[in-house]
Amino acid sequence: MLVAFWGPAQGQGRTTSNMAVVAATIALDHHIRVLMTHTHLKEGVLEYVFSQAKTAARAAGTSGGMDAIERLVQCGMLTPEGIRDHAESILKDRLELLSGSLHAEKHTAKLLLPHIFKDYRRFYDLLFVDLSAEDDPEVVSLVMQQADLIVVNLSQNLVSLNSYFVTNGKMPVPEHKQVLYCLGAYERRSRMNKERVIKQYGLKKSAVGIIPYHTGFMDAQNERRTVPFLLKAREARTRFLEFSEEAYFTAAVRGMGRLILQTLEIPAVPELEAAND
Repeated sequence: MLVAFWGPAQGQGRTTSNMAVVAATIALDHHIRVLMTHTHLKEGVLEYVFSQAKTAARAAGTSGGMDAIERLVQCGMLTPEGIRDHAESILKDRLELLSGSLHAEKHTAKLLLPHIFKDYRRFYDLLFVDLSAEDDPEVVSLVMQQADLIVVNLSQNLVSLNSYFVTNGKMPVPEHKQVLYCLGAYERRSRMNKERVIKQYGLKKSAVGIIPYHTGFMDAQNERRTVPFLLKAREARTRFLEFSEEAYFTAAVRGMGRLILQTLEIPAVPELEAAND
């Protein structure tokens, strides 16, 4: 199923990092295979946070990812196997990344995405697509119309929230689509907390999740060690009368992942349970 991550204000809702951490956590927690990609004109944050080092092929100027998909589409040879073979493995048999182009033109995403949408299902349960507020509006519309679920990424900034919910009337999100809201870089001590956002804008409690601000997570992304950070953070436990930032962060991310799976009616089979089948 196709899940689009989008935010109305570039950078404020942390759309890319939210998608990255939720996708990785779902892949770590469940027997679900996830493919990630984005619609930007070139490689960006998503590739950076998951790549500890550039491969020799990419350093030499050759590539897989969208560049390889484009070559296959031009030859009429794109298959589900072609998508799988040109995606970068992040977590073996669980999480993969179809990277952006090294030299894409503006029209590339609009031409390639329909082919990917048609063929990804053979090998993946979920396709997460990162949309930017600065993307071509036609590309944003294309992805949203095809999406099974749209995750709107917001901040706790009142001006930004009013702009999306009141001034712009939730545009450009189609009215008939299933929508979840994710408050990124969430500050739990803010007066504009999750409960106030839900009440002020008339949202369902089951439609709003959070990704807390966490300095360690920010540093891990900067240092290209996102997965090692998540593996370590999930070992943290909350002790009596003691607050754990890592446990709070992990629980919130897992909660956002559960909202997505529940909305899509995908059985959330824990990894340990799946391993015992």
